[in-house]
Amino acid sequence: MNIPQQASWMVRKIMEARKTIQQLPEVKQRQSVIKQIYLGLLGNHNKVAWGALMFHNEARPKSVFTMWIQCHGRMLTADRLTKWGIQVNPRCNLCNSADESHMHLFGECSFSRAVWWRLLKWLQMCDAPVIPWTQVVTWVIIQSKGKSCKARILKMIYAEYIYGIWKERNNRIFEEKSRNAEQIAREVACICNIRAQG
Repeated sequence: MNIPQQASWMVRKIMEARKTIQQLPEVKQRQSVIKQIYLGLLGNHNKVAWGALMFHNEARPKSVFTMWIQCHGRMLTADRLTKWGIQVNPRCNLCNSADESHMHLFGECSFSRAVWWRLLKWLQMCDAPVIPWTQVVTWVIIQSKGKSCKARILKMIYAEYIYGIWKERNNRIFEEKSRNAEQIAREVACICNIRAQG
């Protein structure tokens, strides 16, 4: 059946889903029909390594959402905005020593590293890697798997850290206000202390 040109977006999606459902293999009696249709429409996608950071994270929703964008590498850093042709100051507003990029802002920046180090010290995890950032993220992902208290707190700390750095960066650019690394680490620790359950 052809999809009419004047059909709305929603009607088109329903019609496209109908085609997909018709191509699914026969329904198995032991499983729910709706579950089978859902999994068929979902398709086969590779699992992301950072999925453990998202689930059962007790951080504030805005922090989890910001972390999700950061994990996808979609933060609107100066290097991305420049690629789109938008005129921005390419320097990092936190350290003023290098151009701002995703990797620099969250891992290579001396200001961000100071905040992260302070949070690790608060958690008494001084054996954790501080650089390079890819190793830090891998370490956080490994440590945050499971349901232990340590894993839950680390997930929350990581999400609040990402949000805190992003918020500080934006405050310096748009409001010309700044705080030091100790203040940001203290705020993150306070929020996590309040939100931690158990």
